[in-house]
Amino acid sequence: HTVRPYNVDLRLLNKLEFEGEVMKLTKRNIAILSLSLAMICAVTFSARFIKYIDITAFKIIAQVFLNLSNGLIALIAMKLTDMKIEIDLRNKHQYLIGIAIALGLSVVIAVIPALCGFSLIGNHEDFSWFVLIYDLLFYLLIIGPVEEFVFRVYLQDAFVSFFEKNKWLGVVIASFLFGLWHIINGSIIQVLFTFFIGLVFGFAKYKIKDCGYVGVAFGHGLYDFLNTLVRMFIV
Repeated sequence: HTVRPYNVDLRLLNKLEFEGEVMKLTKRNIAILSLSLAMICAVTFSARFIKYIDITAFKIIAQVFLNLSNGLIALIAMKLTDMKIEIDLRNKHQYLIGIAIALGLSVVIAVIPALCGFSLIGNHEDFSWFVLIYDLLFYLLIIGPVEEFVFRVYLQDAFVSFFEKNKWLGVVIASFLFGLWHIINGSIIQVLFTFFIGLVFGFAKYKIKDCGYVGVAFGHGLYDFLNTLVRMFIV
C-alpha cells in the first residue's frame, strides 16, 4: 500500500515538471515574438529616411536591404522557436489563386475608387518604363515574399498556435498587426484597407487547401504591381 501513493506522486511530479517546461517555452516564445516585432517595426521606421538618399542606385539598395532585413528577423525568430517553414513552389493552383485574389483586390481597392474620382492607393504617376519594370521586380521578388513571410508565415502561424480553439483569431490578430504596421510610414486609411487585405490573404492561406505561402506571396506582389498600373493609367 505504500508503493502506490509514491508512484502516483511521482507521476504527478513528472506531469507538473512537464507543464512547467511547456509554460517556460511559451514565455520564451512570447519574448522572442515581442522582440522580433519591435525589431521589425524599428527597421520599417528607418525606411522613412531613404527619401533623403539622392542616388537612385543607393536608394534601391537601401529599400531591398531593409525589406530583406525584416524577412531575416522573422526567419531567425522561427528558427529560435522551432517553427516549421513549408515552401511549395510546384503547386500550380496557388499561383492561379494568387492571381484571382490580386485581381479582386485591385478592382475593389484601386480601380473602382479611381473610377469614382478618388484614390486609396496614392496619386497619379507618370508612365515610366523604369518604374514599371522596377515595381514589377521589386513587388514580386521582394515586397510580396517578405511581407507575406513575416505576417502570414511567421506571425499568423505563431498566433494561430496560441489558440487551442478559435484558431481563426490568430489570422485576425496577424492581419490587424499587418494593418497597424502600415501606420509607421503610412496613414489611418492605409491601416484600414491593409487590415482588410491581410484578412483576405490570411484566410486564403489558412482556409484554402491549395493556397500556401508562395500563392499569397505571388498574389500580394501582383496586387501591388497592379496598383502601379492603376496609378499610371486610371488615377
